[in-house]
Amino acid sequence: MVLEPEKYATVADAFKKLVSLSKVVPRVERIAAPESYGRVLAESIVPRVDLPSRPVSHMDGYAVNAVSLAEASEEKPVRLRLRGEVRLGEIQKRRLGRGEAIRVPTGGYLPSGADAVVPVERATARGNFVFVAKYHSAGSFVYPKGADVARGVRVLDRGRQLRPQDVGLLLSLGIDEVAVYKRPRVAIIATGNELTDSLTSIHNGRVRNSHGFVFSRLVEEMGGVAVDLGVVKDDMKKIARKVKEALGKAEMVVTIGGTSLGGLDLVGDTLRKFVKPNQIVHGIRMDRGRVAGVTAIQGKPVVMLPGPIQGAMSAFVLFVAPMIGAIGGHDATMNHPVKAKLTEAWEARKRFPNFTKVVYVRLSQAETGLEAAPMVGETESMTILTSANGYVIVPEERTEIPKGGTVEVHLLPGFSYLADRLFD
Repeated sequence: MVLEPEKYATVADAFKKLVSLSKVVPRVERIAAPESYGRVLAESIVPRVDLPSRPVSHMDGYAVNAVSLAEASEEKPVRLRLRGEVRLGEIQKRRLGRGEAIRVPTGGYLPSGADAVVPVERATARGNFVFVAKYHSAGSFVYPKGADVARGVRVLDRGRQLRPQDVGLLLSLGIDEVAVYKRPRVAIIATGNELTDSLTSIHNGRVRNSHGFVFSRLVEEMGGVAVDLGVVKDDMKKIARKVKEALGKAEMVVTIGGTSLGGLDLVGDTLRKFVKPNQIVHGIRMDRGRVAGVTAIQGKPVVMLPGPIQGAMSAFVLFVAPMIGAIGGHDATMNHPVKAKLTEAWEARKRFPNFTKVVYVRLSQAETGLEAAPMVGETESMTILTSANGYVIVPEERTEIPKGGTVEVHLLPGFSYLADRLFD
């Protein structure tokens, strides 16, 4: 028998239960800075050095003491004795005196005693002398010590996912290793007699385990480590053994299929053997995906995804994604939604209008701003998801959105974009 709507748990209550039961906390490890791309900082970065460590020339030219140029004019250029040159990365030991100049390249360190640079096009070199016809004040064409990064001032916050330029900054500061959160391991179990992991042959009505692949890749894109445990038959003992295996290999377990609120509920019945009745939520006010469920075993979160792909994806974005974030040191929301105008009116399904709805949309750029076209179809339709690049979470009390209405579109790594390219 299908549960009456009032018997379902709200999405908020189900997630609250999942969080309260979970005892998994972010773990920290130290790794080499060059290997930290894409990882999440477990500590704020407060440099012990200035960047640059010394004043640097902005131009190819001559480092001088500005006082030496006080009398410079077109009519009577100042003559400075040339004291050689500074090469990139070289620090001059000799102090530059008044009335002297030394050639410096762009990015070269100024010697002590120098506080300005005269670009080569503003000076004339003759033998061992340089002539300058215009006054240049102290600081001219100089990148001061600590101008980019000042020692003792925080530059990267804990919880930041490191981009290539962030890693570049670490290396520039001479930081060899950093503390990062360990990537959470997420075990994925697909259930069903009809499923196969074989990529070479399909026969006798068997279906490839495509959903396992989808969610494994999404876990990886979100900074987790997918532990794909393949397909398990519709047998409670085999499912139980697979769950035990998953608990030994991962901090989180995700099952796909085998969950029902009426007929055969193999996964739900199996998990009930591991936990107390009040430690499992099964049946959630979400459309699609109402047969989803959540619990925790040995303090490790377990999320039951429905078999149909849209319901499974909805449960994934509402429960799995934020838990990966919490365990992996991310912001729990995983992303910041963008506002867009709906290209056509949307209306909730008549059967469960007062559930939380996940509406998949195709986000695109129009002359007036971002637009979102709703993708509507049967819950088993994979092409709804291949056509979409974002999703809108519609609260229980809202049952329709007019054409042109403003919506918040959530973007998910892998689902919405790869390498910063939005799928269109």
